[in-house]
Amino acid sequence: MAPQNPPRKILLLTNVERGEANVFLATCDALLRLAPNIELHFATFGGLEDAVASVSQHVRESVPQLKPIIFHKIKGTSMEDSLRQYFVREKVPTRAGYPPNSYLQRPGILNTTRAVRDTVPVFVPYNGPQMVEIFRSICETIKKVDADLVVVNSLMTAGLTACYHLKIKFTCLSPNSIKDFAASVQPKAAGLWKIPALFSGYKFPVPWYSRPLNVYFNLFSVFAWSRDRNRKETEKYLATHTDARLRTPMDLIMNRPDDLKILVSSLPELDFPLLMPDYILPCGPILRDASPIQESDPALEEWLSKGPTIYLNLGSICPVAEDQALELALALKVVLDTLRVQPKAQNFQVLWKLKKLGNYPVSEPGSPIGKVLGQYIKLDSVRIVDWIQVEPIAILQSGHAVCSIHHGGANSFNEAVRTGVPQVILPQWIDCYDYAERVEMLGIGRVGNRKAKPQWTARELSKELLRVLQGQSAISMRQRASDLASMCDKNGIGAVVAAQTLLGECPEKLI
Repeated sequence: MAPQNPPRKILLLTNVERGEANVFLATCDALLRLAPNIELHFATFGGLEDAVASVSQHVRESVPQLKPIIFHKIKGTSMEDSLRQYFVREKVPTRAGYPPNSYLQRPGILNTTRAVRDTVPVFVPYNGPQMVEIFRSICETIKKVDADLVVVNSLMTAGLTACYHLKIKFTCLSPNSIKDFAASVQPKAAGLWKIPALFSGYKFPVPWYSRPLNVYFNLFSVFAWSRDRNRKETEKYLATHTDARLRTPMDLIMNRPDDLKILVSSLPELDFPLLMPDYILPCGPILRDASPIQESDPALEEWLSKGPTIYLNLGSICPVAEDQALELALALKVVLDTLRVQPKAQNFQVLWKLKKLGNYPVSEPGSPIGKVLGQYIKLDSVRIVDWIQVEPIAILQSGHAVCSIHHGGANSFNEAVRTGVPQVILPQWIDCYDYAERVEMLGIGRVGNRKAKPQWTARELSKELLRVLQGQSAISMRQRASDLASMCDKNGIGAVVAAQTLLGECPEKLI
């Protein structure tokens, strides 16, 4: 028997938070299917072991000879936990269960600059000792695995620091958009004045009368980064206790190795019109695969099939207080009442995944929300739940969803795009504002709270929802959403494109 070529080894490094890790999990699935003999290693903080194992188990159903993914637990504190500690340590005003208070205020000169300042630690959330512990753990894992290619999360400062320090071959995989890497290299400094600044909430292109402030917000971001005390102290501590230099996502823009490629979970057709550098490789939406809903939850599929469904899910990091949940309920009632009396009315439904801030009733008779939606809850036309067993994309893929209402996260945006479902976005923070503007620019949805953002009102939201659900505007949005989904199909499945690119960076070994 002829000897077999030794397997290729790829090590994937990512933060554990699901908004970032899901891109890596989806790519792992595609890598295993394309190259079953590959040796995959996955390194992150504790808490993702079961999710990584489930990828192997899922693929093994169709590829029995598969080698399971080898999990490596990174020592130290996760980014989310470190950020919480940072906000307490630096006395950043926050409410329990929420991000900083600045994120919850309407964009403007003072609130936007505060929010930008409070966002800087996302890139370096650790103090010196935390950073050193994580950095050493990652370096140890990289050396132990001795992979042919290391794939690192573009937002993972400790992982970037280790890769730069060890001078290894690595590629970045990013849950972010093209804009996040390309804005700074646009001709005529368009990234400063034309593209909406962080937390500005401006439209694209930025209106002429808002451009001075947009430039100011962008320059303030640079200023806040350069003056950040925690970053400086962490950088100094790292240099004192190791011989490494701190590397952050900013280095991917200002100090990028010549051969480094950055794979992004987007396409030029889904982003602001930009000049794209050749080192940015758009893969299309990189999303985790989900079983058809009729297999994973037949009862839910049966209910969804009763009529066109509005799917409302503001994500796991956006708990909703009772007063704001009531505004959502009032908006939904206006919409359902209006659609109910239309000619050829259909039985519109609402599936609302609600993460509460605090404990309050939603369906009980006499409760504020129960009073508003009670008749629809009794008819089982509205379901308000705190947990849904199936993946969100399975609901959107069912063919029964006619609108996705979400907070503007990259994953939620991409899931709706990939399935051709129009969107209404209630942006909450950071890049959520960008995705809200993208849906209007692309003609696939509406911003549901342009006047009230980051909160919302029943009056404004119901108006925007009806624009997505009825009339000529709704027809146009549905067609445009369908066209973009078809375009994504022609480009290829994002996770598969990413996996193919990584395998191309990691040629097979020959004996």
